[in-house]
Amino acid sequence: MKRVIFAVIMLISLNSCNRNVELSLQEQMIGITSVHNARQLGGYVIGDKQIKEDLLIRSARLSSLSEADSTLLADQFRLQRVYDFRGYDETQSAPDVIPGDAAYLSLALSFASSNSPSVHFETEAERTAMLLENADNPLVQELCNTMYDKIFFEESSMEVYRRFFEDLASIDPDNGAVLWHCTQGKDRAGSASAMLLAALGAERSLIMADFELSKSYYDSFTSNIKTETEAQRHVISTLISVNPVVFEKTLDKVDAEYGSLRNYLTQCLGVTDEMMETLREKFLK
Repeated sequence: MKRVIFAVIMLISLNSCNRNVELSLQEQMIGITSVHNARQLGGYVIGDKQIKEDLLIRSARLSSLSEADSTLLADQFRLQRVYDFRGYDETQSAPDVIPGDAAYLSLALSFASSNSPSVHFETEAERTAMLLENADNPLVQELCNTMYDKIFFEESSMEVYRRFFEDLASIDPDNGAVLWHCTQGKDRAGSASAMLLAALGAERSLIMADFELSKSYYDSFTSNIKTETEAQRHVISTLISVNPVVFEKTLDKVDAEYGSLRNYLTQCLGVTDEMMETLREKFLK
């Protein structure tokens, strides 16, 4: 994928509970040009508080991180921790470049089943061609429709996010920023962002606005992909870009079963009220 220069600020507006949330993709990006979808949660307003800037960063994989960007993360952001949500095969084929003295924590979460062979693509064009060719495959369509259900409801996934919160609660923000990522920084990392925002007290309007910034980012790459069928459009919009409708359906299931995303964090991930208060004290101002 070629780096796209965003000349126009893209705004996401969502209405929830009579509130309008507007986020700017350009304002949230952190000046990293060698890694996709690199942006922060800093500046988001939650109630009468605001997320501290330059501490909570999300991105795509760091395997392509340039020396200049690595220096930026190490020096300007004083990056102290990298959380990698990619599966084992993903990390082996494209290992992260770790900035400075940041500690690396693998939180492996894979969508592949245990009996499925791993597939590695040398280029994004190869991956896109495979998805278009197999868009009608029931397994591909099932992945599109159930990806976030797997993230939120499978026990192995819950254990991954438990470890994420346990470690994050131990972080001293005075020592610098943390960064979490998966391959594209939109699904597994995006779900981590949604959970963290909920723990910090955010309403769904802000959670969805942050999620849709990934759509704004990746739609610029998918706009020129030629699709002929609805199945192809669904696959591209979900697996190359992001599909907010599918994500919200999973959030609706979370609400239906647990009452709220915050209740889910407590009941499924063991994120206690005390841990949430600790996170708010650390990362809100």
